[in-house]
Amino acid sequence: MTTYALAQVLNNNPDYLGKNVSGLGSEIVTTNDFHALMLAAQTDLRTLLEQGCQTTIAECVAANKAEGLNEAARNKADYLYRLTYGIAPVGPTDLAPVVPEGAEVLIATRFPYLTNEQRREVLATTEIESGHALDNGSGWARLNLYSAADGYGAFNGKVAVTMDASKGGFNAYDVWGNDISGTGSFVKEGSGVLEFIGNNSFSGATHVAGGALIINGYHGNSSVTVDDGALLGGSGTVGALAGMSGAVIAPGNSIGTLNVMNNVTFGSGSHYVVEVAADGRSDLIQSAGTAILNGGEVAVSLENRGNLLTQIEVQSLIGQKYTILTAQQGISGQFTSVQPDYLFLGTGLSYQPNQIVLNVGRNATAFADVAQTQNQRAVATAVEALRAGNSLYESILTIGSTNEARQAFRQLSGQIHADIASALINNSRYVREAQNDRLRQAEGQASSSDIKADEDGAWAQLFGAWDHASGDVNATGFQASTYGVLIGLDSEFAQDLRLGVSTSYSRTSQDGGYGSSADSDNYHLGVYGGKQFGDLALRAGGSYTWHRIDTSRSINYGLQAARATDKYSASTEQVFVETGYKLKATGVNLEPFANLAYINFQNNGISEDDGAAALHSDKQHIDATVSTLGLRADTQWQVSETATVTLRGELGWQHQYGELNRDTGLKFQGSSSPFVVNSVPASRDGAVLKADVAMVVNKNTTLSLGYGGLVSQNYQDNRINAGFTWHF
Repeated sequence: MTTYALAQVLNNNPDYLGKNVSGLGSEIVTTNDFHALMLAAQTDLRTLLEQGCQTTIAECVAANKAEGLNEAARNKADYLYRLTYGIAPVGPTDLAPVVPEGAEVLIATRFPYLTNEQRREVLATTEIESGHALDNGSGWARLNLYSAADGYGAFNGKVAVTMDASKGGFNAYDVWGNDISGTGSFVKEGSGVLEFIGNNSFSGATHVAGGALIINGYHGNSSVTVDDGALLGGSGTVGALAGMSGAVIAPGNSIGTLNVMNNVTFGSGSHYVVEVAADGRSDLIQSAGTAILNGGEVAVSLENRGNLLTQIEVQSLIGQKYTILTAQQGISGQFTSVQPDYLFLGTGLSYQPNQIVLNVGRNATAFADVAQTQNQRAVATAVEALRAGNSLYESILTIGSTNEARQAFRQLSGQIHADIASALINNSRYVREAQNDRLRQAEGQASSSDIKADEDGAWAQLFGAWDHASGDVNATGFQASTYGVLIGLDSEFAQDLRLGVSTSYSRTSQDGGYGSSADSDNYHLGVYGGKQFGDLALRAGGSYTWHRIDTSRSINYGLQAARATDKYSASTEQVFVETGYKLKATGVNLEPFANLAYINFQNNGISEDDGAAALHSDKQHIDATVSTLGLRADTQWQVSETATVTLRGELGWQHQYGELNRDTGLKFQGSSSPFVVNSVPASRDGAVLKADVAMVVNKNTTLSLGYGGLVSQNYQDNRINAGFTWHF
């Protein structure tokens, strides 16, 4: 009787509730409000479990379920034995399950997300067969609470489970370990996570409508449909699999394989989440049927990271190939996209008849595809030719945005080398104009009539000039300033024939775009001469200039931070010829003129400081042919017996012939693929403006102050000069 009484108490037989029970060594009093007792103990029990786990119950269950499976199976068998103690049935064993009234409260804290009716069904589908010695027909002796704690034993109809993860505990995460049989169906709803680890044989459909369903056991007789916002994971086996729009399919618990007995279907807008590892392992879906791909996205992350592969992670996995889906009966259709897909790095898919391979590394976007200008495309193509392993190439690979890539291409272009060449070509006019102005002065143009053409003369001129080049759709603009001194000496060698020599020094400083700059020390040597034929004058000159150029450019993008510098030499050769015809009018002298000049600039090679972004080039040249047609006018006043003031003005139209591009060919260190970078192109036409005033202070000395300007579409030039001429 003692054993019998104890069994009735432990199984909460209502005949033993709220009474004194004898025969147990002493009397005990049982409660008749077991439901209230369980509710009161729930908080204490949860607190005790969480303190023991040192985390939430859900996290504790997830972390320890694998190592506890074998022990759980032994405990389940031991518990089952103690329900019968191995005693053979004494009555019929095929009676229908009986669940005592109120017994569902025994598993209320175990399954807080189930309804009372569902808890009764759990008890009914997990209780032992009838006919054992303790079975008195009430059902209490048949309850198998240990098995019931592992969830349903069978689905005999539609079972819909709603788990609210915000409530924590088993609402957030639960594991069902029973082998579920039956002909019913299952619907998982709510935000919580439910895991099946049993060998299930129920034949109805499985519908994941919310949260997550993890299948780590056999589920091969049930087809699984996953709805928008829901997730299916695990390394088990399902009958068929269909991911609707917005559904997430994530094989494995970390990296793992999900087996599908029949077809697997990915709908438009669905998501296949794949984890990969550096050692070649990856998630995999293995289908014994057909894989039907109606779109969807493949999202790739590192094992246990959760987020998409970063650019650095992609770079570390370059060249890796992972098989992520196989289908014995073939593959129909394709996924719409694969992520991540960064600017130049990402993931791609290779489709084969029975498998899909994930490739990690360089994507299909060429560097030049994101370039915006001709210069950027030239640089991008040259960098791409460097290939993997080159640090400059690798630095572009990890760029994250189109704007950042374009900024990098601008900084790498070395446009400053083309800019300084263009500026020095433009500045060449200062020398030839000074020579030409001296010839006109010696002819008696634009100065006092007291100056005679047969006089020898020495002259000097100080000047400062400021240039501005406006950027266009290809090249960035620049600012340049030049200052210097020019001196010359000439003499009349025959009637109306004057020859002279000049020398000068100037310095040009230039600020380009994106932290680039250049300076040039310029040393000039020239000859000039003029011949008069009555009112017709013929003038000509030539000069040679040595340039010592210093360049510096900033390279600052991504993880790159450097400054490339160089010192190199260059030269400018130029010649000019001009004809003018003097017309006299009342109070003013006029001279229509035509001027033609040829300029050739040549550098002696570029070799920037060592570094992946350092640029190099062999000797190369740029030439220009320029004509100017215009009209000059001058007038003068006698302000004293010895002093005369002359005002002079000039208006002209400048035209450049031939090619307008000002470009330089360059290549990166270690590269055999040169590229061409352009400065702001020369303007085809422009207006020339000049005005100056000269004062003859005595018959041997003249002082002057002047302004000169060039206005064109791409260039603006302003210059002032002060001159001194001494005749002897």
